[in-house]
Amino acid sequence: MNFRACLFFILVSTAAAQGDGSALDALKLIPKDVAKRLARIEAREGSPVPERWYLLVHDPAEERGLREFVVAEGKFVTSRTLSQFADSLKPADVIGADTVKVDSSHVAKLAAAFAAANGAKIGTLNYELGRDAASNVPVWKVTVLDTEGDQIGVLAVNATRGAVLSSEGFEKSPAADLLAPPASVAGAATATVKKPKVTPTPKPGVLKRIFGGGSKTPTPAQ
Repeated sequence: MNFRACLFFILVSTAAAQGDGSALDALKLIPKDVAKRLARIEAREGSPVPERWYLLVHDPAEERGLREFVVAEGKFVTSRTLSQFADSLKPADVIGADTVKVDSSHVAKLAAAFAAANGAKIGTLNYELGRDAASNVPVWKVTVLDTEGDQIGVLAVNATRGAVLSSEGFEKSPAADLLAPPASVAGAATATVKKPKVTPTPKPGVLKRIFGGGSKTPTPAQ
């Protein structure tokens, strides 16, 4: 791993540990009823944390159905009905904040791992979150840029489960343990697995009361 990639990976890990400046941190700053109508998240030039997060929600009260909330340095800045990232939003664009289980910090760690595996000198990250038209699930797309601002590659990550869906521009993949979903996501998936129901075996006394004897075959009703 080259020095630049190593430094960026340390910055990503530090930001994730501090839990400061991530996309989910920004989401906490807008009302919960508004967050339920989340449609997109955008941010540019993160290193790894961007200066501003743009949270786009569907607003049925607006003609174009759009409202954008801006969060900078951990503080709510403004809301407006215009956005550079979308002209309008529809109910079908809504993904909802509850479906976003994977934070931007994890996506940044994945990007750093892919860049390191390919010996790339990572500079900044551009973040996009929205509904994938093909799979109909929320997907993070992070564009990895080098120190000159040129594109190195693009990662697509399932925003609910944490799986890497594609890694355009990266010839090599990092070690499997670096691709594992966040512990919080893995734990939640395990907790939701239901155990099969076990039907209790009736005791012999119960069989006798029902059939009039454990070895006799019930007589069909006439």
